[in-house]
Amino acid sequence: MRTHTSREQSVARLRAIPMFADLSAEDIDTFADMVQYRTYPKNSFIVNQNDIGSTMYLLVSGRVKVSLASPDGKELALNYLEAPAHFGEMSLVDAEPRSADVIAVTDVELFSLDAKDLSSAIQLNPRLALSLIATLSRRLRHTIARLEDMAFHDATHRVMRVLLNVATASYETRGVPVIQGLTHYDIATLAGTSRETASRIISNLAKEGVVATKGRKIVVDLIKLRERLEGQ
Repeated sequence: MRTHTSREQSVARLRAIPMFADLSAEDIDTFADMVQYRTYPKNSFIVNQNDIGSTMYLLVSGRVKVSLASPDGKELALNYLEAPAHFGEMSLVDAEPRSADVIAVTDVELFSLDAKDLSSAIQLNPRLALSLIATLSRRLRHTIARLEDMAFHDATHRVMRVLLNVATASYETRGVPVIQGLTHYDIATLAGTSRETASRIISNLAKEGVVATKGRKIVVDLIKLRERLEGQ
């Protein structure tokens, strides 16, 4: 992993993260001294489940997968995060081992922030604390919704829910409701079903005009997809 970048580059990358955009030049210079710039190539592990963690990460570019692995090698994808995002904060808050693996799905750039600097960073930018609380809350709600889907809904509903969540996140960050970089297998693991089932459901949704496939991209009609979910 590459860990060197100029101070000007670090400041520019930090300012591109929404929660730091309003910091003064002096404050962002101070924050730049607290973080370390890192890059990870595609498929590398950034965080390992059960490791003792003392670092959180600010994702500057790229996408990562949060997943669990069983002793026999089976994988359960919990979530995909796309920049700008942060992860690894739970171990800093509760001092427990890492709860999941975090794997680079693409080449990624990020900043690492040590636990010893977290309090100073929050004093510098109180919005960081609010962002951490909001993130933990969203992840808890996501877990509850996923458990509800697994208990009470069929595979079609679960696949549609995954498509809606990923496409909505894309729309909020990039302005387009497109799913890019996720295979049907990735969608299936998020939905708790087989790749064949996920592919069949996506094909049926395409026939209904709810989604459109363009190469390896899936463009989602968010209104139609919400209506389909509400109508189930």
